Amino acid sequence: MVKILHTADIHLDSPFALEDSCISQTRKNELREAFTDMMKYVRERDVRLLLIAGDLFEYEYATKETVSLVLSEFERACRCEIVISPGNHDPYAENGVYRKTVFPENVHIFSSETPAKFSFPDLNTDVYGYAFCGKFMERNPIASLRPDNPDRINILCAHADLMSPISKYAPVNEGDIYASGFDYVALGHVHNGGEIKKAGQTFYAYSGCLEGRDFGECGYKGAFFGEIDKNENGVFLNLNPVRFSRRRYALEKIDVTGCTDISELARQINDVIIANGYGDDTMLRVDLQGNVSPDLEFSSEQLKGLIRPVFSFSVSDNTLPLYDCELLRDDPTVRGALFKRLLPSLTSGTPEDREIAALALRYALAALNSNLDSGKQV
Repeated sequence: MVKILHTADIHLDSPFALEDSCISQTRKNELREAFTDMMKYVRERDVRLLLIAGDLFEYEYATKETVSLVLSEFERACRCEIVISPGNHDPYAENGVYRKTVFPENVHIFSSETPAKFSFPDLNTDVYGYAFCGKFMERNPIASLRPDNPDRINILCAHADLMSPISKYAPVNEGDIYASGFDYVALGHVHNGGEIKKAGQTFYAYSGCLEGRDFGECGYKGAFFGEIDKNENGVFLNLNPVRFSRRRYALEKIDVTGCTDISELARQINDVIIANGYGDDTMLRVDLQGNVSPDLEFSSEQLKGLIRPVFSFSVSDNTLPLYDCELLRDDPTVRGALFKRLLPSLTSGTPEDREIAALALRYALAALNSNLDSGKQV
């Protein structure tokens, strides 16, 4: 029985594109901390095989400081065999980290787009894989790949795209996994990992990223840890997700139809924050939807002062104004004319037409009201 940890898509030194530069730097530091926490976990749990399925580094931004940190952590985990399959963001390229750096003896890095194998007799395990040597790999690298010795534990560590047959990032499909004969396929490239799946007799999974970097990677992130064994009765695999992320991104859509003031908006947002346990570990973005009073005005900063504390907060206002249609229909001024001009799109247009017309009405009426308040003739 072999203790393994499967991770991928760590993207060390990745820039965090956030509005606040201080928060961006904090997040970069926290990503390093998540990595060191993972390596501490490897040592404490006596993990014997660490599988890194690509994108350990962010190739264009990797610093000497971070590379030194990685080398130190790998060296400290001397009882663990570390296998790396370079991905499209950290390819085995001429000026890449892997070619320029001398790694400890327990680190094994695939260096060619042609699949190869690392054997670990003490673990009765063979690990197969390949490397991205540039940004793209448009061919399927595992179409005919099969283990040499079916009696050993056979693992494929691969940065690949199971989602699209025309992907530029090593397109593979479930049929390839089904026919492969591997016991476990440790995948990287998809940042939102899922559960352990099975195709034929082969288990496979995306571990997901170690730390979310934007609102397309919501929720807590981490890696898979557990055990794999093989005997005459078949393969035994017990892997479970372990959280290593410092924080989580959260995106919430809230229908605030009928809201007339900012206090009511804040109350509805607070209800969502409480229900989901959001707090200092949460980067929250709220998408407000529905129909509200045209007089309702607010900003992210105003709302932030009224809601329960979270690490960061932003709001996207996708509400539409709720007008007194009868009053506007009978209005003899330019307001009524404007409303009648937009009415066909507001009532019978496509959803996109209705949204555009509603926004046009909101902005036009706001401008007219502004002119009226300033004393101009309308």
